[in-house]
Amino acid sequence: MAINFMRKRQGFIAAAILSSTSLSFAFHCRPCFQHHPFYQSRAISKMFYSSDFNNVGERKSYIDKLALILLNSNNKQLVARSRGKSVFFTPGGKREPNETDEQALVRECKEELSVCLTSFTKNPVGIKFYGTFEAQAFGKAPGTMVRMTCFRVTPRSAEIELEELVKASDEVEELKWIDSTFDQDKLTITGIMILEDLKQKGLID
Repeated sequence: MAINFMRKRQGFIAAAILSSTSLSFAFHCRPCFQHHPFYQSRAISKMFYSSDFNNVGERKSYIDKLALILLNSNNKQLVARSRGKSVFFTPGGKREPNETDEQALVRECKEELSVCLTSFTKNPVGIKFYGTFEAQAFGKAPGTMVRMTCFRVTPRSAEIELEELVKASDEVEELKWIDSTFDQDKLTITGIMILEDLKQKGLID
C-alpha cells in the first residue's frame, strides 16, 4: 500500500510516494520558479505538475533521463556544463534501447566524466537509487517534462575516490563542485530541486 504525503518548502511543493520497493521523490514546479531565467524566457504557465495534463488540458510529454548525484569529500555536488551552454546539469542522460538503468548510467558517465563507475576501483562498487525528480525540461517547449531518476555510488569511500578521477570529456566544457549557495540561475530546475533536497537531508553544506 502506497503512502502519499505532501509538504510545502521554500516556495515549491514536494510530493513523495513511498511504495513497498522504493522511495521516489517527484518535485513539482509552482510559481516560485517564476524568477528563474528559463521560466521567464519561455513564459511557462504557473502549473502544478502533478498530473499528465497541463493547465489547458493538453497532455504533457515526458523525457526520461538518468543522473548521477556525486558528492565529494567536502560535501559538494558535481555538476557539468556542456560546450556552448551557460547552465550546469547533473551528469547523466537518456537510456538507449535494451539498456538497464545501471548500464545507461555507466555509459553516460564514461561519455561525460571519462570514468567507468563499475571498474575504477578494486573494491566492490554499488549504484544505489536516490530519487526521481520531475519538472519542466530546460530548453524545451512548455509542457515538455523531464523525469530524472537519480543514483549515487556506494560505499561512501568509493564515491569520495571518484572525486580525483572524474574529468570533463570532449562534450563537457566545465565540471564544478557546488554547495547550496551556488547561483541557482546557473542550474536547471531539476538541478535546483536536487540541490535543495541534498541540503534538506544534510548531505551538502
